[in-house]
Amino acid sequence: MNPIRKSLAGLPAPVKRSIQERVYPKLLPEGETAPEWHLQSYDDSWHRHGRHWSVLVFYVQDGGADDAAQLKDFQAHLADFTRLNVKVFGISSEEAASHKAFAEENGIAFPVLTDRGGSVARQFRACMQIPVAGPMQIRTVYLVNPERKIRLGNRGNPSVAAIVRSIEALQQATKTGM
Repeated sequence: MNPIRKSLAGLPAPVKRSIQERVYPKLLPEGETAPEWHLQSYDDSWHRHGRHWSVLVFYVQDGGADDAAQLKDFQAHLADFTRLNVKVFGISSEEAASHKAFAEENGIAFPVLTDRGGSVARQFRACMQIPVAGPMQIRTVYLVNPERKIRLGNRGNPSVAAIVRSIEALQQATKTGM
């Protein structure tokens, strides 16, 4: 575990939240156009935002128990995302071989993408620069609509069931012109 993450882990929740509010970059606001991205999966396929809904799950590392649990939760809801024509992408700076082992070990069927150097994570404000330690990925989830507008942004491990409900409501509102 990163030494900074280790030192934060032992702090009381209110203190940890206060520190995070001061040092984490602000999430991209709802309605803002999402940055362009083009990343490669461990199977050598390339992915980018298309004319579909996308959920981007920025996670810290392939070996992390919290990261595995989060991506398994998205996998458990993959049928819901498919029904709603939503593509799910896991994104981390780990290399392809690590992603492949992680995905196979945890039964992850959606693309797990390599963000070498964290440039996409920085554009999505899912990474912060630590002077002593370098870039540090922050667990962050975004929902992006087919017009590339941010519809939802959240830190940590938001409820995947709530994300599915939000997509259903947003898609219904779009159909009815709301």
